[in-house]
Amino acid sequence: MNAERRRSERFRPTDRVRFGLRFKIILGLTLFNILGTAVFAWNHYRIEKDATIEGIQQKLSAAARALPDMLPPGYFDRAVTPEAVSAQEYEAILRKLSDYCRDTGLIYLYSYAAVDGQFHTTSSNGTPQELAEGSYARYWETYSNPLLTQAFAENRAYFGETSEDDEWGEVYFLFSPRQTAAGTRYVVGADVSIEYLYAKLDASLRNSILIGFASFFVVFAFSFWLGSRVSSKITRLSEYTRELAASDFQPVQDDALRQLVVRIPSESRDEIAQLASSFITMETRLNNYLQELTETTATKERLRNELKIAGDIQLSMLPRQFDPLRDGHRGVAIDLHATVKPAKEAGGDLYDYFFIDDEHVCFMVGDVSDKGMPAALFMTVAVTLMRARSQAELADAPERILAEANDLLEEQNAMCQFVTLFIGIIDVRTGRVCYANGGHNRPYLCRPGAAPAKLVADEGVALGILPGAEFRSQALQLQPGDTLYLYSDGVTEAVSEDGSFFGEPRLEAELAELTAQPGLSAKQWVEANLASVIGFSDDHHQADDITILVLRYTGKAG
Repeated sequence: MNAERRRSERFRPTDRVRFGLRFKIILGLTLFNILGTAVFAWNHYRIEKDATIEGIQQKLSAAARALPDMLPPGYFDRAVTPEAVSAQEYEAILRKLSDYCRDTGLIYLYSYAAVDGQFHTTSSNGTPQELAEGSYARYWETYSNPLLTQAFAENRAYFGETSEDDEWGEVYFLFSPRQTAAGTRYVVGADVSIEYLYAKLDASLRNSILIGFASFFVVFAFSFWLGSRVSSKITRLSEYTRELAASDFQPVQDDALRQLVVRIPSESRDEIAQLASSFITMETRLNNYLQELTETTATKERLRNELKIAGDIQLSMLPRQFDPLRDGHRGVAIDLHATVKPAKEAGGDLYDYFFIDDEHVCFMVGDVSDKGMPAALFMTVAVTLMRARSQAELADAPERILAEANDLLEEQNAMCQFVTLFIGIIDVRTGRVCYANGGHNRPYLCRPGAAPAKLVADEGVALGILPGAEFRSQALQLQPGDTLYLYSDGVTEAVSEDGSFFGEPRLEAELAELTAQPGLSAKQWVEANLASVIGFSDDHHQADDITILVLRYTGKAG
């Protein structure tokens, strides 16, 4: 009866959400699909438009190259005076060029000679209507066009469109300067109808829209299927979570809903299946822990279970709240913000900050060798050890923290991994920073009115390699408005599409720009720098984890 009552309570109308996960997933994917379809259609049209114009330009260029071969030998060297070409010879050329234009779809194909600053027609075709009416361009007839003058003066080909009031109509044309072997310069021109060009562009637009609609419906169907598939599994987990809580975490092995959740990992191998598997494992371990709380084996099992899912939750160990001085402390002496962007699903970079007493904040940035799950687990161990070794009595001795953590890492380093790490401890009352380096990139000190400069620090050795390694600490006095910039090599080694690196010079230039804006917060520093690195890399594969930590000393502690 109790089980039935719990199940009935689970499905009370007041417990139902207004919009289900399935609806939200489908709506989100649909909106994304609409945006993606619009972008795709526009990009497809742009590509088709460029290809169409390029094809027409190639057609005009080919006609311009062919014109000299259709004229008598030495024709352009002769056609430099009004009397050089007889009416009969020009008429023959006119007919020949007219036949060529009719066969190739051109409107006009012609040439000009430049004499005394004017351009004179030396060859041309006529449209069927012009041939019938006799209104075609005559030999030595003058023509003026600013682009024609520019093409001849710069000795380079130009494409363009005529205006509506041009005497030869609206066309898309080419002016191509040429020179004979004897040194005579002339200009060859070729025209196609604007209507012909626009017709091809309209066809490209229609094709882009049709392809966009087709892709939209395909992706929509996939979104509907994916939303239903994902939401059904998560709904099972959500319902079973409420049932488990109602039973005081005492699972019923033969419960129908539990059997559905247990089957999820065997149905697929996606992230939801991993979550279901971890949930069932957590449920079992938690039940054992509640039943055997006084026994040491329960604690060991719980810790072992947490290590199994460390790859999924390792990023959750890093701080996400960046207002450390507002909880139990007066005023604000430092403004701190950080972020990490793994190159893979699990990364090896780390950052951390925490109070070791009421006046001192410990902050650090590190980079574990390798990537993926081994690096994530090693990172978890490194963060745990650094927090454990950062005690109040070592506020002025960060080198001892590194040394002790190094020895512990080296003793347990069966995989021969290592971590580079920079640690600093700041007195929030005075701005004095004690720091030590374990083989990591040296941070930058960004001081108003001065260029960003790397901190003076020993290179040190990475942690986890050499037992008994020694480190050296140094001190720095921050002034109000000073900023410390800590980073991993994923920033400077970010690669663009052309294979170039982001590099330290680019980073220093950006830090100088940020320093020149005193009103920026640490969060704005981090966001601006991360956006710059990602924008530099564009769509290039991210080769390494990217970690940034910015600490600004305000000097306003109470």
